[in-house]
Amino acid sequence: MVGKIAKAGLLVLILSSVLAAGVFAEEEINTPKVRVVGEITGVNLDENTFVLNTRQGEDLRFLVVERTKYRSPDGSIHGLEDLSPGMKALVVAIRHPERGLVALTVAAGDPDNLPETFRVSGKVNGVDLLTSTFSLLTDSGDTQRFKVIDRTRFKSRDGSVKGIQDLEIGLPITVIAIKTEEGLPIAVLVVAGTQQNELKRFEILGEITNVVPGQDKFDLLNRAGEAISITVSDRTRFRSRDGSIQDIHDLKAGMHAFVAGVVSEDGFHHALLVAAGDPTDDKPRPPEFDVRAAGRITAIGDRSFTIQTRNQGSLTFVVDESTVYKSREGKIDSFDDLEVGMNVGVGGVRQDEGLLKAVIVGIGQPKQDRAPRSTDGGRDQQRDLAPSDLG
Repeated sequence: MVGKIAKAGLLVLILSSVLAAGVFAEEEINTPKVRVVGEITGVNLDENTFVLNTRQGEDLRFLVVERTKYRSPDGSIHGLEDLSPGMKALVVAIRHPERGLVALTVAAGDPDNLPETFRVSGKVNGVDLLTSTFSLLTDSGDTQRFKVIDRTRFKSRDGSVKGIQDLEIGLPITVIAIKTEEGLPIAVLVVAGTQQNELKRFEILGEITNVVPGQDKFDLLNRAGEAISITVSDRTRFRSRDGSIQDIHDLKAGMHAFVAGVVSEDGFHHALLVAAGDPTDDKPRPPEFDVRAAGRITAIGDRSFTIQTRNQGSLTFVVDESTVYKSREGKIDSFDDLEVGMNVGVGGVRQDEGLLKAVIVGIGQPKQDRAPRSTDGGRDQQRDLAPSDLG
């Protein structure tokens, strides 16, 4: 048992240094990272590349560069030349538009030294300082206990959570942990949320009745006939079919709009996405998407996720604060709730730098009975999403 804990402790040091970096780095929103685990199947020293067969059975080729960092439990791996087929590895990389997958960190070693990791979110419902354990009421309603060791990392936006002693009952957290053959799973990284995680999300379809650009707000009459005051900020994203609506100054009374955002504790509706349409439309609609895709999540990065689709291959989407999450049970409402293996439908737009930005993420079973449609100006051939998936 001591040997297993020691190995786990070494892995905690590796994974925490990899996973903790950039957890709250907003400046990296537009630099999506790919984080995958698998087995190294090939190494090419001449091309500075290696191939990883992921847990989903996908072969990914990674380029290593001068700034690539290497980690291993025994410290024996210092470069590409130390990697060999059969090794298990955790790789964090970025997608370069010309060079493909570029490895930032490679944590590799013998399979026995790399226990299985998993991620879960919920609220703290118990802390035992004597045994260095805490329990979590997960978003799915289950209770899970975790062991904390010296190298467990704690992160929070305001820096107030530095250790297990700072965990409070009811605090929303996300835990990345490793499974052990005996005893409790060991927490590698504990990310504590803030009040922002508890904000209620909203989606409203209606007609704009008044716009006050100087106060960064406009009024929206919803389908029930209720007048709702909406505020905007520099985080608000604006969308329109012809691209003419870039900010609040382009909104006009009479326009139809789809608005998604969060409701603060004081009751104000803060817009994260405003999609406005021609006032002659019969009814307001959600925004047009450049990309519609459905498939299974195969990897989750700091502010991005990758899905494997039936007809479009592997697609990576970046997210930001305006991304809307929908699920039939209402349990998935943030990026932290996404997990590898989930089936999702994504409506996205292409950004100037070539990235795919997720506007709406619908969690559920992908539609299997939709026929392919013909291409239209480079648009994707398969429309796997139903209106219920994307609002």
